[in-house]
Order: sequence, then structure tokens, then C-alpha cells
Amino acid sequence: MKKFITPILFFIVLTSCKAQTPVFDIEDYANIAKNIRGAYYKDTKNQLDAYEGTYLYTNGNSSLKIVLQKKVMSSMNGVYFEDLIIGEYQSIKDGVEKGNTLNKLTINYTDQSNHNIDGNFILTGTELGCNDCAPTEKRLRLGFVDGASKNVGDMDVRRTTVNGKNAIRVKIMWVGPVAHKEGTPMPLPASVSAKEYILIKQ
Repeated sequence: MKKFITPILFFIVLTSCKAQTPVFDIEDYANIAKNIRGAYYKDTKNQLDAYEGTYLYTNGNSSLKIVLQKKVMSSMNGVYFEDLIIGEYQSIKDGVEKGNTLNKLTINYTDQSNHNIDGNFILTGTELGCNDCAPTEKRLRLGFVDGASKNVGDMDVRRTTVNGKNAIRVKIMWVGPVAHKEGTPMPLPASVSAKEYILIKQ
């Protein structure tokens, strides 16, 4: 009888250890800052779902298309896991395509943060510069890498409605080019201007 108890006990201990992987909500900033090895930063309230979709801004023959998708339990360099929004975009100015990374949506990166748009930072109210946000309003801050110029920045995304249609208000803020080395040509200007856009869900 003892022979059977030992393997069963070992299996129970092994299973319970695996079940102990810490799970934190993506809004649990204190634990996110620690990047706990093996942790799962989960969208426990399904807040990211509301941002998924294809969105389009048009102004004459200029347009900005952004496609956002939710990725579940994406690995962050094998250290921890997280739910996040990823995306790609197409920018057209005066009828000329300036940037288009939409084909990258089909790439299943091991680390989904390799997409040009990614993130899961939920902001509440006026936090980080939204003076006209309601006190309990939620919005999403994403990282944005311009595929054409390699400029990097942030993208604040607020959900709204326009003429009864779901839409997002997107504020793009560029920080600068990635890894510019002295003696090399300066990178091109960003293919998307730094300003606020209203994009209608398609």
C-alpha cells in the first residue's frame, strides 16, 4: 500500500506547486513593477476586450487605420506572462502611404510586445494627463513604434461614440527615435503625426 501512496503524494505536491503560479490583475501596479518570475498579469475584469477591433480615421485623402487585438498570456521573455493589446497600423497622407505594418498582425511572436503597438496599462480618470476625463473613466496607454521611421512613443486610447458608432480617441505622443548612433543619418520623421485622432470602429 505504501508503494502507491508515495507516487500519489508526489503527484499532488507537484500539481499544487504548479497551481501556485501567482496571478495578478493588470491594474495591480505594485506587483507589475516587480515583474515577478513566473507570474501571470491577467485581464481579470476583461477590460481589454472593449478595445479590440479595426478603427479608421479619415480626413480628405489622408487616413489612419489601426487594428487592435487582445493576446492572452503572452510570454515576456520567459520571465512572466501577461494579457495585452497588440496592434498594427496604416498611415496615408495626401493619398501617399507613409507607413503600413498591417501584415505583421499575422505574425505570432513568442513575445507579443514585438508588435508596433502593444500594452495593457489601464489609466483611471485624469491620471497621466487627461484633464477632461471623468473621475472613473478608464482608458488604455499603449506603446507605439513607427514602422517607417523607428520613432517610439505612447498612444492613449479612450473609448467614445460618434453619431451612435463605437469609436476611439487616440492621442499619439512621440518620444524620439530608437537607438540613433552619432555619425549616422537622422531617422525619418514619424509616418503618423503626433496629435489626437478620432477613429470609427469598422
